[in-house]
Amino acid sequence: MSPLFTGDKFGFGRSATAVSTSLVDYVTDGLLFDLDFGRLGGSNRNIADGTDLAATLRHDTISAWSSSSSTTPIDVDGGSFDYNSANGGHMDTNSNDCRVLIGLGSGTNISDTLNAATSLCVEGWYQYGGSGRDVAVSRFGSGEYGNNQFNHIFDPGGQFHYNSSGWSGGSGNVDWDAFGDNVWFHCIWQFGSNQHRWWTNNSQVGTVNVTGNTGMSSDSRFSIASRTDDYERLQGKVAIVRIYNKVLSSTEIAQNWNAEKSRFGL
Repeated sequence: MSPLFTGDKFGFGRSATAVSTSLVDYVTDGLLFDLDFGRLGGSNRNIADGTDLAATLRHDTISAWSSSSSTTPIDVDGGSFDYNSANGGHMDTNSNDCRVLIGLGSGTNISDTLNAATSLCVEGWYQYGGSGRDVAVSRFGSGEYGNNQFNHIFDPGGQFHYNSSGWSGGSGNVDWDAFGDNVWFHCIWQFGSNQHRWWTNNSQVGTVNVTGNTGMSSDSRFSIASRTDDYERLQGKVAIVRIYNKVLSSTEIAQNWNAEKSRFGL
């Protein structure tokens, strides 16, 4: 288990006390990206367009991923969101509409590491409003169907939509009535061994077999709560997003579920 590094190591001036969740409860093996909006702390408030959200990240998972002169690792883009301290802290886009954009920064960054990944797991705690097609997490290369693409998307009626055809991962709608509207749920989409897998609230809800592999090959930003080309913004809430460079086992998924379900009243 890696120790928590303070913000001074990475130039953010962030102390260990800013992290609201235990670092020993959830799976860290293969963890590339670890965001928790609860790390913002404090009372309810609006987070403005352009705000650097470095304090939401756990930086010991990616060495020296820090701000550069051209881009920050993570910032609010194209609007604002309401920070709500309930449920340990979360991003609420129901009243104010925005996305969170993850950039390259400097040093070893998330894109470099994603490019080398042959398996992926995108995990999060979300609420979804149910009114239309909304994106949870998205990564594009060039255009909508770039070769670095993955899209983890919610559709009405508890459906998932995925769009990974840029790296031969296929695309489509999958209807398992997997989640409700305006309720917290733990959600995992992962790809490995030519198969997509979806889990909600510690239960596997379905699989899709495909051919191909991730095949990512260039630097590319990705986003939370919209497509990276800024369509299909999420109307809902996001508390946690993690990306792993492997497929989590059922035991590991249960570990993460049990570590945080009480935070969301489950």
